[in-house]
Amino acid sequence: MNSRLNIRSAFSLIELLVVMGIIGILSSLAMPAFNAIRGAGSLTKAANDISGILEQARAYAMAQNTYVWVGFKKEGSDTLLVGVSASPSGTTNTNNLVSISRLVRIENLQLVEAPASTARSQSNVVQLVGSGTAFPFSSGTNAFANQVLRWNSRGEARLDSATLSRVIEIGLQPSANGVIRNASNYSAIQINALSGAVSVFRP
Repeated sequence: MNSRLNIRSAFSLIELLVVMGIIGILSSLAMPAFNAIRGAGSLTKAANDISGILEQARAYAMAQNTYVWVGFKKEGSDTLLVGVSASPSGTTNTNNLVSISRLVRIENLQLVEAPASTARSQSNVVQLVGSGTAFPFSSGTNAFANQVLRWNSRGEARLDSATLSRVIEIGLQPSANGVIRNASNYSAIQINALSGAVSVFRP
């Protein structure tokens, strides 16, 4: 009677440890690249979301023949709040404004002065981050005392009552713990104050 030996091949413990070590090294090398891709994607989404808010505010102001305020406010070190309110009476009185959208909270984002770029207009540009505001308003419990623009019923965007023929720019950069990690990763949203056109730029 013949007996047969069944031999099964398997990995040794040392071989498994070596393979796991190689996978760990490759993962640690690839992680920064994945983080950069994820950061770029979230910045693009944030810029598009804010652009959509601005366009909706403009459309509301024109459709309702009224004024709409859009304000930006820093909360903590890395959160940007965006509030939108309108005048129910069609006047510039800010005492009885109504919120026309929920307060938008965007994490890991800061309002900045975007670096110069030949891809977008550099003439007659007013940066929203450094402008202060002539149009303070409140949306719920949040007061927006800086970085506010106002749409009128003609679809024009203004930072103050006296100035119109300018380009308003909103610079955005991702941040972590209050620190901007990559200065070249930014987005610029430009608003033509006269036409109301909103454009998003990425380097």
